[in-house]
Amino acid sequence: MLYPPLGMAYLEKGDVAKAEGVLKKSDAAGLDTVETRYMHGILLFKQNKNDEALAAFDRTLALDKSFAQAEYYRGQVLDRLGQADKAVDAFKKTLQIDPSNAGASFDLGTVYYNKGDYANAATAYQQTIQNDKDNGQAHANLASTYRQLERYPEANAEYKVAAETVKTPDLYSEWGYCLGKVSDWEKAVARLNTAQQMSPSAIDNTNLGWAYYNAGYTQTVAKNDAGAKANFDLGKTYLQKAVEQDPKLDAAYLNLGSTHNALGEFQDAVKVLNVATSLHPNWIIAINQLGKGFRGLNDLVNAIATFKRVVDLDGRNTYGLFNLGESYFASGNKKEAQKINDRLKKIDPALATNLNNILSGKAVVDNAKQKIQNKIPKIPRFPFTN
Repeated sequence: MLYPPLGMAYLEKGDVAKAEGVLKKSDAAGLDTVETRYMHGILLFKQNKNDEALAAFDRTLALDKSFAQAEYYRGQVLDRLGQADKAVDAFKKTLQIDPSNAGASFDLGTVYYNKGDYANAATAYQQTIQNDKDNGQAHANLASTYRQLERYPEANAEYKVAAETVKTPDLYSEWGYCLGKVSDWEKAVARLNTAQQMSPSAIDNTNLGWAYYNAGYTQTVAKNDAGAKANFDLGKTYLQKAVEQDPKLDAAYLNLGSTHNALGEFQDAVKVLNVATSLHPNWIIAINQLGKGFRGLNDLVNAIATFKRVVDLDGRNTYGLFNLGESYFASGNKKEAQKINDRLKKIDPALATNLNNILSGKAVVDNAKQKIQNKIPKIPRFPFTN
């Protein structure tokens, strides 16, 4: 009978309707082969009849344990059913039978990624690319995995390859973030600009504002005040759009408040950062920036209280300690300032030396150079799947 090979040929071409017609004729003829069982499984799978499809693939493998595609689709069904560990086993078995099965290694990588097992996800995506080097989504997913592993240079290299075929706002958003993590802010701004143009959502505007803020900070350190202000002003524009679009997006308020501080707009900073801390209570980064706003206004009472809150929440927060010590000194309370500096010496001797220079009158505080760490944009957690 030619029905099974004909049906398989139709399936390979993606012509499900003709394959189903052939399968009906096979069933009517009483045929029960590896191929007919597999075809039943595929058709049930495409109809989302997952339990029945799983049973069909199990029946297929009962006749031929080396049928790689049956094992592969069995893994897909198990993944659909939320049985991640069993899906992993099925994809591994597929690769034992057929190590070049790029679909199985790709899906294995995605299951591992979504389980938070990034090391194994990376290995699986690397195997996919070995066998299918032009698979742009595999490069994109590997880049996302490297991002989770904080292997940012490798992530950036993979995003570059992926972007030749995968052009989504999420890819450019993640890529911009990873470029920022290696302090390549010019390119980070460019990638996040692309993401924002493709998807001008509140999150994308926040991400772009974050990049402009950091680009401005870099220019400040380089003593390029005009360049810094230009970046801060652009960042402020996008961040204001973000809070208008989503009045509950805490990251947007944090980055906007930080940008106001950088521009010396302290009253605006205090107003915005109060919103950030109301949306996200005990957020140390935002509280520290709020303290900087009060300090910029020379409101030493509130500055001290705010920085003290930072230190109470995290006794090893170096910026909180530095700012608290400086604010105590500015208020005339040299005794408390010295106590704080003594604490800072045990954690960050270099920063303590800077504070000591202020306490001894050898230097003045330069708030513009106090970069607040970990102001990250909102980025997707999961990579896309085929």
